[in-house]
Amino acid sequence: MDATTFAEGADGTAETWIGRSVARLDGHAYTAGRVRYTADLIPADALHVALARSPHAHARIVSIDADAVRGMPGIVAVVDGAEAGRLCTPMPMALPFRPPHADRAILGRCLADSIAHFAGQPVAAVVAESQHEAEAAADRLAVRYEVLRAVRSADEALGEAAPIVHPGWDSNVVASDRVTAGDPAGAFRLAARVVHGEIAVRPSTAAPIEPLCYLGAWDERLGRLTLTGTLQNPHTTRWQVAASLGLRETDVRVVAPAAGGAFGFKMAGHTEEVLVGLLSRRLGRPVAYVENRRDTMRGHCREQTHRFAIAGDADGRILAFRDSFVADVGTIGPGNGWTMPLITATVFPTVYDVPDIEVDATLVATNKAPWQPVRGYGKEIANLVMERAVDLLAGALGLDPAAVRARNLVPSKALPRRLPSGLNVDSGDYSEALARLRALFGYESWRERQAEARSRETRIGIGIGFELTPEGGARPGAFPSGFETASIRMSPTGDVQVALGVTSPGSGNETGIAQLVAGVLGLRPEAIRVVQGDTDAVPVGTGNASSRALLYGGAAAHLAASDLRAKLAVCAGNVLQARAEDIRFAGGRAHAPGGGSIGLAALALGAHTHPFTVGDGIELPLEATRSYRARNVRVTPDEAGRIATYSSFPYSVHAAAIELDRGTGRVAVLDVAAVHDCGVMVNPALVTGQIRGAIAMGIGAALWEETTYAEDGRLTSDRFKTYLLPRATDLPPIRVGHMSTPSPFHPLGMKGGGESGLGGALAAMTNAVCDALGPVSRRLVTVPATPPRLLAILAEEA
Repeated sequence: MDATTFAEGADGTAETWIGRSVARLDGHAYTAGRVRYTADLIPADALHVALARSPHAHARIVSIDADAVRGMPGIVAVVDGAEAGRLCTPMPMALPFRPPHADRAILGRCLADSIAHFAGQPVAAVVAESQHEAEAAADRLAVRYEVLRAVRSADEALGEAAPIVHPGWDSNVVASDRVTAGDPAGAFRLAARVVHGEIAVRPSTAAPIEPLCYLGAWDERLGRLTLTGTLQNPHTTRWQVAASLGLRETDVRVVAPAAGGAFGFKMAGHTEEVLVGLLSRRLGRPVAYVENRRDTMRGHCREQTHRFAIAGDADGRILAFRDSFVADVGTIGPGNGWTMPLITATVFPTVYDVPDIEVDATLVATNKAPWQPVRGYGKEIANLVMERAVDLLAGALGLDPAAVRARNLVPSKALPRRLPSGLNVDSGDYSEALARLRALFGYESWRERQAEARSRETRIGIGIGFELTPEGGARPGAFPSGFETASIRMSPTGDVQVALGVTSPGSGNETGIAQLVAGVLGLRPEAIRVVQGDTDAVPVGTGNASSRALLYGGAAAHLAASDLRAKLAVCAGNVLQARAEDIRFAGGRAHAPGGGSIGLAALALGAHTHPFTVGDGIELPLEATRSYRARNVRVTPDEAGRIATYSSFPYSVHAAAIELDRGTGRVAVLDVAAVHDCGVMVNPALVTGQIRGAIAMGIGAALWEETTYAEDGRLTSDRFKTYLLPRATDLPPIRVGHMSTPSPFHPLGMKGGGESGLGGALAAMTNAVCDALGPVSRRLVTVPATPPRLLAILAEEA
């Protein structure tokens, strides 16, 4: 099915909305400022909480003296870790450790009880009538610490004399993995050329516009908690909060309003989710926590150091690849951010046909804040490393980097194809994507311009980067995992509502879901009401993660709508004296072959009011619930002991042109283009917007964004003056081309599209900077390529 199809549907509908760039159904509400975010929903009688945080990376809490602040204006309560520990248990992990480490202790308490394990860990909560009063009192809270030795780096964590970060563990190794295929040692011995490289990816963060915000409201009469907040995974949060507070899940309602950006950062596992519920139950009033920008910036991730080698023949054919990397994942809390480097290891060798590989991954704990999930989810790092290796091989052989890529791409006829990690890549045409990119970007023209523009002051650099982005994660043990559910109902007046367990991070997935349902029922998308993000109103689901909104949720909605259509077809057949299988739906009406028709509103009213005639032969009411369980997922280990936890494999290829100022180290982005393939696109405009945003994030990660710390472990990149995001003026127009190779494992041919773009942009931009550096580019081993780093390299050249 081509991505731009708008014709008669194969399932009996008169038309399909798949492939149409329908404007966002809620777009006017956002642009007009009518959308209400969590902080807009805080009631006037709510209390506000501020957190006193440890300034030390590792310290014993000797005492907390709250007497001086209890008498301050507006102060209602001061709660420390000891008291919180009596009122709740540690928050369980969103994705538990596997045996033999299933009983490992983590930092699951909402307040540190005796030891602070990272700078910024909350040690006490101050509750007041206003946010200002709470923050003023928290700043004055007298906390005495005994500073302990902290583990500040991955190398230190692995040292024999290193302190153990987590009490009760026998080492600082959190997890490890080894992925192999073929005989890499033999291939390296026989290769004509072997090139070694290193990449240290510095930590960065998601930096959403809207920080975390939670509102807990305990109803004493019902014995029930309502938690409203910046949440990507409402059902997972409900389970975690209920478990920590000793409540039944049905005694907790979780509501996720509109989100001001998420990018993975707002996935389940923030201990403040428990804290506001605990405080509301104790104090009998709603309690709100609104995170400040400084604390939002603590949510770092991506810190990995890779040492790799690539082997090839004289013609640029890749024979083998080897990578060994260590990831500093900080401390381990209830969230699942620490698992991202494990995904990194599974993506190699991405889109390339490399027979022999070896990848070793080691994750270590240090006295830093827990990793927060972020868009890319570790896959972007694998693509960066692989693309740097390909460029290094091309440079060593004196070959064009695009030509080397073309020579090694997996052919489309070889797909589906299993990666060494066990993941089963579904479909694609990588060679065609590269050819289209070269034309879209004007690769040859840029190479000519590069040669003409070389000067002593500036140099143009050109980079290419492929990415393979596994999507639709379905990992055993995750809560929940591998399926999504949709419930659809048509009211007696013909209104259609579909409720799903997926949520929206603000990306417009409601429009895509409405398009899928509308096409099945012969309606327009604006006739469909989509409900998400309320555990009292929607089926159990994962929420927003791994591009599952349309990939899983949309498929479930399509199935449920098909079941509803089947009921409506029987009812229409009863009225129009036709066979149900001959009924067609279009324009809000059911049509019989002879020309007769009936409006769906009238048909719905008839079915509900005349069940023995109009509704004869169906189960009323006009409702249906269906689940979609991912295909292309394998939980039984293969011959290598590997399972397959991702169901779809979108990909893209990117090109970038930059100008490097040799006097200042400044990089100006001149041109960016990408060709992207996520199978059948429901709404191309939404996909294009997603990938453009991801490309901007990838450019930021390549050039500017870095989380930094002082020697004592305190965060220094705590605002947008010290954590540098790309501005609109820093980016040229981002050109995006689309392809569609439908997935054979999805009923609608879709793949995920929510995370694509970041890894390819990160790789292409890094390669472009290295291209501009020329012979000294091998010294660029740290990402991002900031001006100070580039100046230091250029100074060595001089």
